[in-house]
Amino acid sequence: MGPRTDAKTATNKDLRGMNAGSPNRRSRRAVLVGLALCLAPVSLLPVSCKEQYVVGDHVLVEWEGNDYPAVIIEVEGPAKYRVHYDGYDSIWDESVNVTKIKGRVLGATIPPPPPAKVVRRGGAPVGSASAADGGTLSRYEKGQRIRVRWNGKVYPATIVEVLGDERYRVHYEGFGNEWDETIEVSRIKAPH
Repeated sequence: MGPRTDAKTATNKDLRGMNAGSPNRRSRRAVLVGLALCLAPVSLLPVSCKEQYVVGDHVLVEWEGNDYPAVIIEVEGPAKYRVHYDGYDSIWDESVNVTKIKGRVLGATIPPPPPAKVVRRGGAPVGSASAADGGTLSRYEKGQRIRVRWNGKVYPATIVEVLGDERYRVHYEGFGNEWDETIEVSRIKAPH
């Protein structure tokens, strides 16, 4: 049988004959460090291995126990970002560590209700039910153009009324008012 060339055999071969007093001691240490890095859990690797974000990225950020959509407005360091929460006044902008960023926003997201501290200060997003009475936050607003799933196809539409509880009255573009209907947020594909 011929010589084995898998990584384990090659590593054992490299380490054989290298005793502590050997001039190849540094080589042995380099091989061991290389193996440790290959086998280390991702969470133990330096921050630079984590996903990097740039100004303008739309991300989900942990804020007061929930994940809120936000935009990166400044990169303050390799693991620190300044964010602006969607729909909120700039007084709520803050610097966050990369560990608070849960990832990029992909498609439509429904933000949770505003944190209690925001409602107490009257800083809930304008046009949301929470701004007036502490109710739930609507992702979309009257007049906004969206795309809606209907019978397996997607049609452009405009929100004509926000009904609350993530329900909307929509008008389909190019169709008469008789086709207007009330839909759940789950039928909204993405903003138009």
